[in-house]
Amino acid sequence: MPSAARPDHSAVLPDGVGGVGAGARAAAGAGLAEWDLLTDEVRWSPEVFALFGRERSAGALTLDQLPAYVLPDDQPLVQGMVTAALVDGRAPAGEFRVVRADGTVRGVRCAGEPVAGEDGHAVSLWMTLLDLGERRPAAGASPDRPEARRSEVRQSVAANPDVAVRPPAAPVASGAPAAWCDALPLPGGGLLLTVGSVAAAARGGAAEPAMVRDALRGMAMTGAGPARMLRLLDELLRHCGVGSPVSVLCCRYEPGEQPALVWARAGHRPALLYRGGVAQPSAADGCTGEPLGGGVSGARQQRVALRPGDVVLCWSGGPQAPADRAALDAVAARFVAAPDAAGCAESAVGALWPGGAGAVPGDGGLLALRVR
Repeated sequence: MPSAARPDHSAVLPDGVGGVGAGARAAAGAGLAEWDLLTDEVRWSPEVFALFGRERSAGALTLDQLPAYVLPDDQPLVQGMVTAALVDGRAPAGEFRVVRADGTVRGVRCAGEPVAGEDGHAVSLWMTLLDLGERRPAAGASPDRPEARRSEVRQSVAANPDVAVRPPAAPVASGAPAAWCDALPLPGGGLLLTVGSVAAAARGGAAEPAMVRDALRGMAMTGAGPARMLRLLDELLRHCGVGSPVSVLCCRYEPGEQPALVWARAGHRPALLYRGGVAQPSAADGCTGEPLGGGVSGARQQRVALRPGDVVLCWSGGPQAPADRAALDAVAARFVAAPDAAGCAESAVGALWPGGAGAVPGDGGLLALRVR
């Protein structure tokens, strides 16, 4: 990865700005996006706003928000590219499809580069995005083309369940907790699912949602289980001087002939399993766990066997218990009829945030997992 030296950009990158290759990029009609991992600032050129059909006043999308605007079939590819760039320093390259607010689908070709800080870890991610119009990514490409790499990624996540991520779609209000939700493919076909929130008093430095999320990602790559990850994260937060509550639900999907969900929580509501449109009893009510930041002692691990057609929901924010469960039970029949996890997520978001026009507020987030 290159060094972190780079020009200072505003939230909207002016036309033609972007360092080496800007002229060639403009000639090709591509746009430039930068995600700053230290400040959570996002900078887009006008071409990227046009590509997503998004008004500049609405702001650029964070890496957490991006998957919600990608066609569900392409979400694992985009998440895999971003993770490989931030964790392994690989340059992202490939094609995927985005869904605009008006429902139109656009093909996108991307190429980028992670930027490393002095310690060698990624501090930002640059990406050029080219609008392919209504073209779909090519089906038959040579092995050295991005399309072939996309096919390899698809094969590697084929064993995973169908997952939909609905991150916060609006900035968090002043004085309110900030939430995140994340799905990360793991080596061997597993999947890490995390949702949580950071109290307003704890925000800043190591307790920003993106930093907590990335810490959990790194721990998952070591093979640690959910309960162990929460204990390690609590030690990290206390070491960094974070004493205010940070709540987390951490799940690991285990593939195989008998798939299962292994999870633990710290001060967070449990995952909710629906089978045949009916919520299943859970032993989770007795293992709430204390929020992180004050010494986790009760983060016990749970394991539940899954069946094809099962739907698992994990979320932060929304109404408190038991109103949240009642709201979801009212739309549970739609989970059975939904064609995919994205349909389940859409119904769940509408139930939990009925006045949000399908959007998740800044203090919320939702993951829907459907077992194939």
